[in-house]
Amino acid sequence: MDYQLILNTTIGCWNCSKTFVREILSRHKGRPVNVLISSPGGLLDDGLDIMRQFRDHGDVTVYISGFTASAATVAAMGAKKIVMGKYSFFLVHKCSNFIDAWGSYNADQIQKLIEDLTANKKENDKIDVVLAQLYADRCGKPISEILNVLKEGKWLNATEALALGFIDEISDDDKKQNLSLADKDRFLNMELPIDNLTFEDDTPSWFSRFIASFSGKKNEEHYIPDNGDKSNNNHLMKKKFNSIGKLLDKEDFTVADNGIVAISNDEMQKVEEHLAGLENSLASKDNDIATRDTRISELEEQVENLKKQPADDTKESVTTEDVNDDYIKRSKEMFNDVKYMING
Repeated sequence: MDYQLILNTTIGCWNCSKTFVREILSRHKGRPVNVLISSPGGLLDDGLDIMRQFRDHGDVTVYISGFTASAATVAAMGAKKIVMGKYSFFLVHKCSNFIDAWGSYNADQIQKLIEDLTANKKENDKIDVVLAQLYADRCGKPISEILNVLKEGKWLNATEALALGFIDEISDDDKKQNLSLADKDRFLNMELPIDNLTFEDDTPSWFSRFIASFSGKKNEEHYIPDNGDKSNNNHLMKKKFNSIGKLLDKEDFTVADNGIVAISNDEMQKVEEHLAGLENSLASKDNDIATRDTRISELEEQVENLKKQPADDTKESVTTEDVNDDYIKRSKEMFNDVKYMING
């Protein structure tokens, strides 16, 4: 399958953001677009925006692969057609947000916290109704039924997703999903359910790797334990890229398990400007080389013409004693000039 767009990391990251999708779709305006989605979700704002873009574009077919959840499923709802691999999984759930309520509270502070949480719950309830309506429109189901699916929040296989109406077709062209303990860590970091999933004990979890880092084993990459930031579902690494680091005045870069390197928009712009400068410099050097090659060809042609001309009759032999120093000097200068034009 030829995909024009692939969303295979956190929704909202630079290569899975609403801005990135808008750029890709603009290149295929008026043409069919095939989209591969294999993402655990991310920012709901980006998911809703991407869904709208798919609808506006029109002829978009989404192919669900692997474990696709949360905001990624919201984005998929904008497609004209949704095809899911028979070994893939699909997850919708009620919205959630981070609650910072750690510490000691007096009675007044507790009451304020209760009021804030109550207001927060009302906002989330409204969002859940909107999400349920969005899915219900696609599934042709009552909102109340979809709200129950959101509340249950479990992974659906392709058959279940098709029965509920989330997808239009099941594809046999799919690979069986083998889950490792690293995947389990990833789902837990994203606060995704793992109840109906089976994980193989074939790779150490991040905690095991973290403990192993104290055993004296070193390599050029090291894992950073979860810092509580749920915006990124990947284990992170630090790695040095010397040339780019020198350009950006940066010692090391954050690298996710899927190979994505995290840099800011400003840093990306700096790299872009540097590459543009190199391209201009290269073009200028190409022009200089072309000019030199032309001059060399002209000189070679003159030399060949001189060879073809008849020589003057020589009546007297000339020795070096008969040639004055000035003539010798000018001859050497002419020889050096020709040599420089030929050799550069």
